[in-house]
Amino acid sequence: MTNGFLDGLFGLHGKVAVVPGGYGGIGAAVCRGLARAGAHIVVAGRNAERCHALAAALMAEGHQAVGIPFDAEQVGDIRRMIDAAAAQWGRLDILVNCVGLNREEKALEITEENFDMVIAGNLKSALFLAQSAARHMMAGGRGGKQVHLGSVRTLLALRGRGYAAYCAAKGGLSIMCKQLAAEFAPDKINVNVVAPTFVRTEQVAHMLADAAFYSALTARIPLGRIAEPDEVMQAVLFFVSPASDFITGQTLYLDGGITATQ
Repeated sequence: MTNGFLDGLFGLHGKVAVVPGGYGGIGAAVCRGLARAGAHIVVAGRNAERCHALAAALMAEGHQAVGIPFDAEQVGDIRRMIDAAAAQWGRLDILVNCVGLNREEKALEITEENFDMVIAGNLKSALFLAQSAARHMMAGGRGGKQVHLGSVRTLLALRGRGYAAYCAAKGGLSIMCKQLAAEFAPDKINVNVVAPTFVRTEQVAHMLADAAFYSALTARIPLGRIAEPDEVMQAVLFFVSPASDFITGQTLYLDGGITATQ
């Protein structure tokens, strides 16, 4: 009885989920978590070999998965990938956008090229992924769930680092998703943001390896540590499951309490 109750709240059996940025540290955890909840997984990203490798690993574990490479900075390629994802199993129910990048530069040193790259990789890509996925969700008449990965930088700056472009992109993502939630709501599409603090992934390993930086970082987090990829996955699972059907337009800070105290 308990398992049936929980499955009704969090089960994703038969749902099709596309995860752009799906082979990264957070993305791979999301793919595995959603697959274990019963979803069919489309692993999407720039690196074809890594897309196909994770999809093959998921299939070896008994899940349904496919890899579809694409370039998140090219709108036409975003649309091609989403169309292919929807065609794979004849539907599209879930988008979990894990695409993100940064080019750290101090405010007085930011180049136009790198600013545009960070905005395109974090904000522009999110809009067109959301748009393309929503069209398929609307066409199916079933609605859907969209989750975009933000950051604690959605709300807070970071002293001592060149994060102006990244903060602008992630801050814009939060308010953009509120607007998307408002526009997509009549078609039963929920749009939310999960915004973690530093997560133990390869992308930030060089920063976490700096003992002074890591000590100062964790000292500001009430729970005294950074996040793990599976903890991000668990928040995403809630937002894409039936348990969150009446939640849309929200940003959840997965941060150990840092935004409550800063």
